[in-house]
Amino acid sequence: MCHVMKRIIASSLVAVLLSGAPLALAEEPETTTTTRTTAPDTDKCPHAERPEKATTTSERLAPGQASPTPLPPVESDEACGTTLPEGFKVDKDVVAAAWMVSDIDTGEIIAMKDPNGRYRPASIIKALLALVVIDELDLHQKVEVGEESAQIDGSAVGIGPGGKYTVEQLLQGLLMASGNDAAHALAQELGGDEATLRKVNEKAAEIGTNSTYAASYSGLDAPGMSTSAEDISRIYRAAFGNPIFARIVDTESVDFPGWGDFDGYQLGNDNGLFLNDPDGIGGKTGFTDDAHHTFVGALDRNGRRLQAVLLDTTVEHGPRAWEQAQKLLHEAYKVAPGEGVGQLLADAASPTSPAPTPAPDAQVQSANSSLAGVQGWLGWVIAGAVALLAICVGAFSLLRR
Repeated sequence: MCHVMKRIIASSLVAVLLSGAPLALAEEPETTTTTRTTAPDTDKCPHAERPEKATTTSERLAPGQASPTPLPPVESDEACGTTLPEGFKVDKDVVAAAWMVSDIDTGEIIAMKDPNGRYRPASIIKALLALVVIDELDLHQKVEVGEESAQIDGSAVGIGPGGKYTVEQLLQGLLMASGNDAAHALAQELGGDEATLRKVNEKAAEIGTNSTYAASYSGLDAPGMSTSAEDISRIYRAAFGNPIFARIVDTESVDFPGWGDFDGYQLGNDNGLFLNDPDGIGGKTGFTDDAHHTFVGALDRNGRRLQAVLLDTTVEHGPRAWEQAQKLLHEAYKVAPGEGVGQLLADAASPTSPAPTPAPDAQVQSANSSLAGVQGWLGWVIAGAVALLAICVGAFSLLRR
């Protein structure tokens, strides 16, 4: 019966999404959440070490479990409040505690608020799992889903026990529908929960994050969960630099297979910005009771790709998270390239991107330089040999006399 309800709910959500109606899927059922009509004041860096205290039992320690040690605070010249280029106006409906708008390709930060403050990511952290999967698994590999994956907590794409899916289909369920069931199934292919969590945190470190600790690979809250607007911007810059990730989040719908007696269905993308803005190229939604709403969305306008990251925002008395991101992005496009307020780390470039290849002229020049070096070395050797031979001949002549 549980699986039937999952399928009905998933199909209903797809129908609403494809109709164009704004919708943000929750990672857990939405109950009472913090609401606000203005953005929190972060000028005094209230979250420099850790997110605000959880209001649910999501981060309750198990018996004998030690409280995780917070990551060291980030030493940075960046202000904890709002940092804007000249003329940038933040709409009053943007009520996120922290946010950042940046250029995906150049790494330029256009505008930001509390960039290094620690917040909970919810499901936007799934991008790290996706990058690990893309690195390590064959997209065409078949995965048979177990009962545990099908019954996992939180949002679900609707995979069933005994169902067979390709790795790419599970990635679609992970990124387009934020399926925790798909996340669990992929994690088992990566070696299990513990191994996957280790790999996800290693990927975060490889990208260059400073405030990110994934306590769960799906985004469900757990002790120690932490990230920042700047870290998520680095993570998604790397993710959008991966052609497989970029293609999946830039997909409106796909045929998703059924299982058992259930037929397949059309799986729709749950990103409202992608669905409602003509320049949308995808991103990721997120929600938990303690993280509140989180969101990543990107636009490509005339070849300039900008992304917006929102952490800890509410939607009960204002626009949806994707609409808040849209307001920031539309304002950011008024800022000319090079007139932003900062730069993401250079090592935040896509970890899957190939190393830059020198231009042909540079390659020729390098080869010529190497050849010239070899020729010069050989010349000195030959000259030395000739001189040595002359000395030997002279000495032999003297001896004959």
